[in-house]
Amino acid sequence: MVTVTELTTISDPEYLFEFIEEQTDESLFCILTDTSLNTERFNEFTVTDGVDVTFLLNGFYTYKIYEQANGSGNLDPDGLTIVEVGRMHVYETETPANYYDNTNETSNVYE
Repeated sequence: MVTVTELTTISDPEYLFEFIEEQTDESLFCILTDTSLNTERFNEFTVTDGVDVTFLLNGFYTYKIYEQANGSGNLDPDGLTIVEVGRMHVYETETPANYYDNTNETSNVYE
């Protein structure tokens, strides 16, 4: 959750996100849709790794959010106004295995 509404100056904007990996200084760009229900309090965006943007490394990223005219699809921040700057941590979560593999199991029967 971020607070981009308070600094947004255009009506019905589209938000360009820039994610800057802090070790390599490489930038990734994507456009995300505001899904929040109460923009006076906060703005909510969902970013899906591998769909919206593919993060290069686990680690810390600086993010910048720019406002632009809705529907432009522009991925170049030159000339755009920044409405939020922050920092985030990207990391992989381990997912539990949902299966049991007994192919290497040996049973011994003694009489």
